[in-house]
Amino acid sequence: MGAPRALTAALAGGLALLLTVTTVGCRRSRPSTAPSGATATVGLTVSAGQPSYRVGEQISLRLKLVNNRDAECHLSRVPDAAVTVMSLTRDGAAVAPALGGAAYYRDFTAYLVENLVRVPPRGSVELTVGSDPQSPVGAALTTSAPDGRGGATVTWWPVDQPGAYRLVLGYLRAPLRGVPADACAATAEQGAVAFEVKGG
Repeated sequence: MGAPRALTAALAGGLALLLTVTTVGCRRSRPSTAPSGATATVGLTVSAGQPSYRVGEQISLRLKLVNNRDAECHLSRVPDAAVTVMSLTRDGAAVAPALGGAAYYRDFTAYLVENLVRVPPRGSVELTVGSDPQSPVGAALTTSAPDGRGGATVTWWPVDQPGAYRLVLGYLRAPLRGVPADACAATAEQGAVAFEVKGG
């Protein structure tokens, strides 16, 4: 595990933050699927804005979440603290993420609560995930989770090197104060997407 570094950057919502970053070793995750014949509580599909990108070009991913229940539930309209990376590979090899801590000018949990939406049965919400070309580790996809102190833990998944990438995403909304638990907080379904990063 690498040594922590202190940096300043910005994440979704235009919130300024102080970050500490640690690089961790590679890990492989085996994608899981909903049981055969069963429909996941929340349906998840992922697609890339285009099949290939140049090094330094922002990678854009679109996620669609569908409420498969017969009752209304809450879904997030932002990827923060909801979209999680199950695995990321480049040319078949696992990509190591970097972990960090973030302190915001405003309460991160309040921001997440503000971005929950009520979704009717069979209704859907779409999210966009874009790579950050100026992250502390270079161009990277970012996931986050509340740290319980008004800030967040942050994970950067580098996509700054040329190669063929395969990304598996899941939806797991963190528990939020004042928001009742419901069956739409997570899904057993995972979404996979492939894209290529080409050298300049």
